[in-house]
Amino acid sequence: MLSLANTYSEGDVAEWYNQVSRGLEGEEFEVCCEMKYDGLSISLTYEKGRLVQAVTRGDGVQGDDVTANVRTIRSIPLVLKEGLGYPDTFEIRGEILMPWQSFDRLNEEREEIGEQPFANPRNAASGTLKSLDSRIVAERGLAAYLYYLLGDGIGAEGHYESLEKAKAWGFKTSEGMKKMRSLEEIYAFINHWDSARKALPVATDG
Repeated sequence: MLSLANTYSEGDVAEWYNQVSRGLEGEEFEVCCEMKYDGLSISLTYEKGRLVQAVTRGDGVQGDDVTANVRTIRSIPLVLKEGLGYPDTFEIRGEILMPWQSFDRLNEEREEIGEQPFANPRNAASGTLKSLDSRIVAERGLAAYLYYLLGDGIGAEGHYESLEKAKAWGFKTSEGMKKMRSLEEIYAFINHWDSARKALPVATDG
């Protein structure tokens, strides 16, 4: 699992967009825009509609098996409904997060018993997911947003369509995900969510 490249410059976005356009020799193309959630990367493997393994990103090659803890996260389906057209085996990747509401409640509880509060939801989610007691994980109210679907036989034309399928199968995906057909539309999406993301129930960083 690779880390994502980032930028804080519209100029860099334009350079990337124009590079893609040149590579396609002017052919029309679409860009899928979505939120980048500030959590812990996770890879979920399903076989015949059942969650069989959950692994953290680790160093990108080797991660930790946290299946038992992930099974307690309510927004991650343990068994998919039959007849939805998912392949026998597939992997879906995303972020494990601690919603602001859960984060505030946890820090209040820690302060009441004299423990150091967590600095931010990401650190709280990380510490929670590493817990050796799945009951603690269940109590802390983690959430998950999924952003990348891999597998043979998914039957989607592109990234956006594959995530629409994932949503139909029961996975939580990025809010406000849209296809854009111009650089101006991409800028508008970025500018909108730069402020609108502050009202989301979880932290974002892109």
